[in-house]
Amino acid sequence: MPIVDQTIPVLFVQDARRSIEWFSRVLGFRVRFDYGDYVGIELDGAQIHLAERGAPDGVRLKGACQVHLVSGIEEYVAAIVAKGQVLAAPLSSGSTMHGATVRDPDGNDIYLGQLR
Repeated sequence: MPIVDQTIPVLFVQDARRSIEWFSRVLGFRVRFDYGDYVGIELDGAQIHLAERGAPDGVRLKGACQVHLVSGIEEYVAAIVAKGQVLAAPLSSGSTMHGATVRDPDGNDIYLGQLR
């Protein structure tokens, strides 16, 4: 059986430069590597890859990923909102997770959560 180190979500975007700016400004990610149309971004070791890909006419590429916080979910979400970003789903608590959802300019959902 293989030993898995990590998985890294790849989100499809229309414009990598616009996505880098948004993920940096709104969520605090920084560029780890940049190959032009394929970019790796990270925040405290959590990685997301952004792939600039066009979709066939009539097809919308939409993805999602979850970013787990160890602590500070309320402050992080408040900072995102303070930057003018509208939440796709407000901060709420479930039986095991406290979190919110933010949507990037390409319609990809980023679930922000902290275990309760």
